[in-house]
Amino acid sequence: MGNSIVMRYERKYRIEDYSAAVVHQVLMQNPAFFRTAYPDRYVNSLYLDTWDLASLSDNLAGVARRTKYRIRWYGALTKVEKAVLEKKEKSNMLGWKEFGEMPPFDWADREFSLSAYLAKALPEHVISLQPVLLVRYLRSYYEGLGGKLRATIDQKQEFFPILGKGRISSQGVRDAAVILEMKYAAEEESLVDQALQATPFRLSKNSKFANGLFAVYS
Repeated sequence: MGNSIVMRYERKYRIEDYSAAVVHQVLMQNPAFFRTAYPDRYVNSLYLDTWDLASLSDNLAGVARRTKYRIRWYGALTKVEKAVLEKKEKSNMLGWKEFGEMPPFDWADREFSLSAYLAKALPEHVISLQPVLLVRYLRSYYEGLGGKLRATIDQKQEFFPILGKGRISSQGVRDAAVILEMKYAAEEESLVDQALQATPFRLSKNSKFANGLFAVYS
């Protein structure tokens, strides 16, 4: 793995009663003075797990310290130019990542084999993991408090099971919920408290990984 991202808190809100447009307006009225930080883009995450779904089990059991692996890229779903392997670690509400580059691939290529690609591209300590789920959604990016508080709004979620020979279905299972996340460095916790208190949505546990697995395999 490569570089590590700063340790930060992640506060998640699963919102089922309001549209992404309404959540956007709520953010614009927050005392943190949120502004758009980056153009909207689609996020694609291919999740990896052990044969007995150890990562899922840890998530459901609420294990305080847990690790999750995924391959992430942006934009087009099938033609992948810049993929990154992420090792996402979490200890209670505090999370951090390590990441490394992956070779490009094209899921639409009839000769493409996901298993062969992973066997060649994954580092040795991850090679035993299997692809179990592909998640895709549209993400909007915001910054508040002079960049000290970040927020994202995720919508148009789709979950794709991994089929035989590592293929994905042409249409995923959709989740209409809107996901709001607030992210900030551990040392900024006292500074962002007012902004968090002004967020009118209920703080909740939300895992696209767990939600997607139940949606496509149950």
